[in-house]
Amino acid sequence: MEPTVHDVLAFHRVDRAAYEHLLSLGAGRRPARDAVALLMWLHRRAGVDAVSRVPVLVRTPAAAARLVGEARAALLHGAASCGAGALPTPPLLSLLCGEADEDDDPCVRRRLLASCGPAPAAAEATRRGVAEVLGGVGALVFDDRLHATLRRHEEGGGTGALPAELAAPYRVHGASVRAAPAPQEEEEDGRSLFITFSKGFPLTRVEVEEFFTERWGDDCVAKVMMEKTPAGEAPTYGRVVFRRAATAAAVLGGRPLVKLMVNGRHLWARKYVPRPPQH
Repeated sequence: MEPTVHDVLAFHRVDRAAYEHLLSLGAGRRPARDAVALLMWLHRRAGVDAVSRVPVLVRTPAAAARLVGEARAALLHGAASCGAGALPTPPLLSLLCGEADEDDDPCVRRRLLASCGPAPAAAEATRRGVAEVLGGVGALVFDDRLHATLRRHEEGGGTGALPAELAAPYRVHGASVRAAPAPQEEEEDGRSLFITFSKGFPLTRVEVEEFFTERWGDDCVAKVMMEKTPAGEAPTYGRVVFRRAATAAAVLGGRPLVKLMVNGRHLWARKYVPRPPQH
């Protein structure tokens, strides 16, 4: 039997509470969302229950700012100390994961380290994992409208029939519970990246698509569009449309522009901004 929206919201109450706690301390919605999604992914990947520690260990606006800053660094450089030359696990993230608590399982840090590869691979794994959370069950955890509906239902005593949107079924895909509406319903522009190549070192549509699918999942790319050029001329720019806006955001990792290496050639990616209509 498929779970309902209500079932999933109830199961992830702790995750939502951590998110709202960070908001109450002044963290922005997107940074708070990314930080909690990272902790949810660490729980899934390494069995570390860090989310439940957030209200206990993050008690001030300064601590909240520190946590979201460390989460952003983890998305840029990887979630743990993985291999020579890698950055160490940020202190507050480390504490939340139980690495500095004598009463916790001493194998926690080894589990975290084992979940990563070399530093570049660790960063990619972290971004991909967070994108999977945001594109999966995170679509419910961070949906303010659904939680407002849930609160109204519970304030009314939680009796009687569930509101239709809470009673709606959800299908299970892998380890994630995903919404029934197709991800293509998101505005295409909002899930697109504008890409450019080094002059004289172009990439093909196939190379671009394979690069992103290998790192962010086989079904992450909806389509790749390249500059239309005269015969014999290589394109210098293009556009990647992802199936979910969360994947595009994960590729950028909070940066306005990223430089990626694809088959030995550089690719720059930034948020796609459509041109205003010409009159």
